[in-house]
Amino acid sequence: MFAVLLKRYKGMILASILFFYLGCGITLSFIRIECASPTSNAITRKSKENFDNNLDKIEYAVLIISNPLNEAKRDAIRATWANFIDNIFIENGEHLYKWNHTWTGNTIKHDLIKCFFVVGTEGLDAEKMKKIQAEHTRSNDLLLLNNFEDSYKNLAKKLINSLEWMSNNLKELKYVIKCDDDSFVRVDLIVRDLEAFAPEMSGPMISQYVTYKKSLPTYKGLYWGYFDGRARVFLNGKWQEKEWFLCDTYLPYALGGGYVISRSIVDYIAKNSQFLSHYNSEDVSMGVWTAALDGINRVHDTRFDTEWKSRGCDSNMLVRHKQTPSDMFQMYKTLVHSQGTKLCKTESALRKSYHYNWNSLPSVCCK
Repeated sequence: MFAVLLKRYKGMILASILFFYLGCGITLSFIRIECASPTSNAITRKSKENFDNNLDKIEYAVLIISNPLNEAKRDAIRATWANFIDNIFIENGEHLYKWNHTWTGNTIKHDLIKCFFVVGTEGLDAEKMKKIQAEHTRSNDLLLLNNFEDSYKNLAKKLINSLEWMSNNLKELKYVIKCDDDSFVRVDLIVRDLEAFAPEMSGPMISQYVTYKKSLPTYKGLYWGYFDGRARVFLNGKWQEKEWFLCDTYLPYALGGGYVISRSIVDYIAKNSQFLSHYNSEDVSMGVWTAALDGINRVHDTRFDTEWKSRGCDSNMLVRHKQTPSDMFQMYKTLVHSQGTKLCKTESALRKSYHYNWNSLPSVCCK
């Protein structure tokens, strides 16, 4: 009986099998399967749709290291110095600086510069995650690192993951301005100087502030900040470096309250991340990662007030580290009232700055 039925409906059965496999093939063609990369569990591979801005137009990224719980600090930055991005505008293809900020006036928005607050989310409870997500919905500026515990010991890894994302997603990126969420940054003046002088960073307008080793016909990149080459290695305490073995001082590095690196350095770190050592201090780590790079212009600038304690306030400063939200609002108010000419309500010098001597050994660089 079965054989008779099989013979009678043979054509129908074969056709059914054919269409079954054909349907499976069509379905699978719409399924996207991705293999896990070494960093896929450490960083959120945000697509461009996660940000309202056109990421393909961003040339200057401000990478702000922030703790998940520091929403008040992030809001202070959003309400103050982040607004100075709009002092850079484009005219006839040129990027120009002009004070363009008032208390209530509307400014022309562009996608040339963008701030990214980098936050790790692993271990956050549901309530904290809800707050973080609500903050990103209203601000559109959080770079969230999934499966990444936000802690001091992970700062170097946090920086690497952030730079990997920027290397992969910001196609027109030229420079990254790295700072902390307690730094007040004249992002407009930094971009102005980069447009005018980078990567050579030479010119009469800035010569009194900067020192670098030597001039080359061409440079492969820029590493710009306030350098130290004589710092002793911490053997205990918060900044203890258990894995350090290179020498009895840290290699020359730009202090972490604020510094600038070129796209070439960003890409180098992103491509070689699996081979780079992680030290407790991300700024020390950056000094090690870039130490062997040839053709990089390392520029020391006294306008970066980025040490462990502020040197005071000078209106020429580009970055002031260790600032409270109250400090930021005061500097913002002073700048707005002075049309961008005065940073400090009262200028003060608590400690002296130094010019880095690139022609001497690091141990005697900074007297």
